[in-house]
Amino acid sequence: MPVDDFLVTYLDTIDERLLEYLDDDEELRLDAVRRLRLYTSALLDGSVTPESLADDWPDWFHLAPAFVAAYGTDELAGLENAPVFLRADGEEDVHLVDADRAYLRALEVQLDMYPEMRTTDE
Repeated sequence: MPVDDFLVTYLDTIDERLLEYLDDDEELRLDAVRRLRLYTSALLDGSVTPESLADDWPDWFHLAPAFVAAYGTDELAGLENAPVFLRADGEEDVHLVDADRAYLRALEVQLDMYPEMRTTDE
């Protein structure tokens, strides 16, 4: 299945509203990926907590896994099952553990590579 078809199906299954993050070519918009990257880095450096991210931009918790499923490496996909904070759903006092940080670091790398891996021009 092409990436664009996969993303539409994946995001629409979660919440039709998430389709707003796709461009006309049904790829993740660059501004959405930049925002994913910003919050990923903020989680890593501790300037944002999972709880505050759930309040500020709860869509991150759907878009990050969608990005991994559509564009991520096998290594990153393998890391996605371990992070505790992804399953916490914005619960209070969720602290990042080593598995969370490993996932977020690998996610940062993939997010940085997104402009080169897009199948369409923007």
